[in-house]
Amino acid sequence: MNVVNKANKRNFKIFTFSNSLVAFAFGLFGPFYYIFINEIGGSVESFGIAVGLVVLSTALVSLIAGKYSDRFGRKPFLIIGGYTSAVVVFLYTVISSIWQLYLLQIFSGLIIALFETSELSFLGDISTEEERGSEMGTYCALVGVAEAFAIFIGGFLADRFGFEIIFYMVAIIFIISATIMFKLKENRK
Repeated sequence: MNVVNKANKRNFKIFTFSNSLVAFAFGLFGPFYYIFINEIGGSVESFGIAVGLVVLSTALVSLIAGKYSDRFGRKPFLIIGGYTSAVVVFLYTVISSIWQLYLLQIFSGLIIALFETSELSFLGDISTEEERGSEMGTYCALVGVAEAFAIFIGGFLADRFGFEIIFYMVAIIFIISATIMFKLKENRK
């Protein structure tokens, strides 16, 4: 195995572990997000608007995020995305109105665009042409299992301890995940 392949294998393990933590964090509160919106005075309509805002802002910023991840590298956007995601999740614990939620959703979409565009690009960068499908399948499977496990326990935790503790846990997990990303070695061309 040559040096590049060895580095890519190491990157793949670190990257998969870090993003499995991210998926676990999303799984903790994702399915119960509507209940959270309802608790701050929102409705089904508010939920639709909130989700639409995050998807729209993600879509619009993805064009720019891809261009700049090519220029500056994927790693900075992955790390910045992780740390700023922690801040956004923490802010969910202090908002009290729907308009604040909408602002957070727009900002969250911006962060998701930076992170997801860089995530996909980095995964492509470190996977080999011969095994790209297999490596991406492994990545998706491991990340998916982490998220599923979190969904199973998220309801239990939210019911026993409330949403606030879930958001704190998610923020801490995002910080840990972003810190792990510092171990990645980006192979800039």
